Amino acid sequence: MADIALATADRVEIVQAWEMLPPLIAVEAITAGAPIRIDAAGKAANGNGSDATESAVRGIATRTVAAGEALTAMKKGILDGFTFSQAYTAPIYVSNTDARLGDAAGTVSKTVGYIVPGNAVTLGTASDKLLLVDL
Repeated sequence: MADIALATADRVEIVQAWEMLPPLIAVEAITAGAPIRIDAAGKAANGNGSDATESAVRGIATRTVAAGEALTAMKKGILDGFTFSQAYTAPIYVSNTDARLGDAAGTVSKTVGYIVPGNAVTLGTASDKLLLVDL
């Protein structure tokens, strides 16, 4: 399994949003693009695929925040900013590495979305690869 990196550190762009989680307070530092779960106290925490509790991911962080700050997370929509080597329609999973997405399932398989083409580039050039978040 390989973790998926951001093209620009701490930054993702919302291309289209269909469903966002209500604002949550971060219990720890959370980076843009990280899978997040809601902990027992109702706060946002980094998720990973290591066990059932950690893999209960409910959204993808849309910005970087420190512990105690408000966080916005996408539940359904399209995000740009990841560096994908996978093909279009490939599933993207929660990685076993905390706060990271991966190209293969972690110990607990949790799919967060799929790679879709984005065509905001000049006609005739390759399409961008975007993440269709579907949690």
